[in-house]
Amino acid sequence: MAAEITLYGSYLSGPTYKVGLMLALCGAPFDYRHIDLAKGAQKAPEFLALNRYGQVPVITHKGQSFCQSNTILTYLAETFGQYDTAGEARWRAHEWLHWEADKLMPGVARTRFFTKFVKAEPAVAENFRKGAEGALNQLNGLLPAAGFVLGAAPTYVDLALYATCWQTEDARIDLSGWPGLMAWMRRVEALPRFGKPRDILFKEDHDG
Repeated sequence: MAAEITLYGSYLSGPTYKVGLMLALCGAPFDYRHIDLAKGAQKAPEFLALNRYGQVPVITHKGQSFCQSNTILTYLAETFGQYDTAGEARWRAHEWLHWEADKLMPGVARTRFFTKFVKAEPAVAENFRKGAEGALNQLNGLLPAAGFVLGAAPTYVDLALYATCWQTEDARIDLSGWPGLMAWMRRVEALPRFGKPRDILFKEDHDG
């Protein structure tokens, strides 16, 4: 029997991991469709019909498709009533998601890309690495000593930030100088049903 949600993505994609992590933590079964980015599957007409931007991830649910990982997280939180926010916290959540996309993701993801997949000009790579380190340092200073980003309970903001911070391993960015950041990551990893990409995502199509 097909699951209600289908996730289209790549197991190498940090944004895909965001969505897979949210689905896993919510205990929501999902079908998975692997999009081979190296072969340009994201530019195929049938995929562009789901996501006009030609990017992963995408989910389909109840006849609708949704793209952009942070938007998908918000949708899933409202749909399942888990890891959600309300009232003023909703606006704080949007602030964090925009900051993650503007400041944290570019530096971390590009540094990972240049470290793991494609070599860049040293000056270019160093520029992105400095951006990543600056954003991580800022995040370390903003995180609470206990609990999660928006309070005592975890929200989709924590999952979005965590999935990006997870990429520092491949980017060879040492987090040991930011103990608050590392402690918060351990709190996320202690959540029920938590998993790393290898535990959640697949290298080929999979029915949940």
